[in-house]
Formats: sequence, C-alpha cells, structure tokens
Amino acid sequence: MGAHAANERGAQAAQGDFVAVVDFTSPQVQDVRGNKCEFTVNGTLTFSGTVDGDAVGQTTAVIFAPCDEALSSPPGTFFDVFRFEGDFTGEVLGDPTSGPVSYAGVTRVGGSIDARIILEGDDARAVLRADAQVGVGGTYDGVAKAS
Repeated sequence: MGAHAANERGAQAAQGDFVAVVDFTSPQVQDVRGNKCEFTVNGTLTFSGTVDGDAVGQTTAVIFAPCDEALSSPPGTFFDVFRFEGDFTGEVLGDPTSGPVSYAGVTRVGGSIDARIILEGDDARAVLRADAQVGVGGTYDGVAKAS
C-alpha cells in the first residue's frame, strides 16, 4: 500500500507487538534526592505489526529505591518512572518511515508497564498505548497515519 492510499483513509487502527532489548553493559546510575536512583541505559525496541521496525536509543528511569538496592534486585522490583528516546527506522502502515520515537510511562512493582509510545516519523505518525513487561516488551494498540 502506498502513502497516497494511507493518506486518503486518514488515521488507522494500529496494533502489534514489540520487544525491548536492554544493553546492561551500558548503565549509568546516580543516587538522587529522596532515596531514588536515576538509571540510564541504551537499548532497542523492535516493533512488529502496524508499526514494523527498530528504535535505537536510551532509557532514563527514576527508580524509587536507592541505587545499591535497585541494582541488586531484578528489574521491576521497585516502582519507576521512565522515558525512552530513540530513532525509529522501519515501516508504518506498510510505508517506509524514520524519525524520533518516545516510549514513556511507569513500571509497577512486579514489572508491568503502563506507557505511551509516540512516533513522529518523516512519513508517518503513531500514538500507541503499550501493555508491557519491564525489560521484555509487550503489545501495543492505538492509531497511525501516513503524513
């Protein structure tokens, strides 16, 4: 399907899966006020479905625990607020696109994530709700539109 056909239909339902791969050799940590830990790590989100491609970037999370406790515990042990900022390359609605993507939300104790994914590609946009597990990935649904 070409971009012209997608434009004629406007916003389309979007759904699919994504996998989060974290480069645990790249973390930077710093204790911050209130017994919290700021954790920054590189990683890749790999999408399949309506949005299909890779976003390579960096996640910064404020974990609600001191760094020594956060780092000695499995991901998802403590509540955190996170934001991934990356560069997406792939397809949306079958059309090639690239551009910035953000993935931001909260990780609840136990590792479940409630977040939003926003892609502002050169040739398409998507606003998605993620239902995911920390350090693993999950599913997404929302809307996508060719620019």
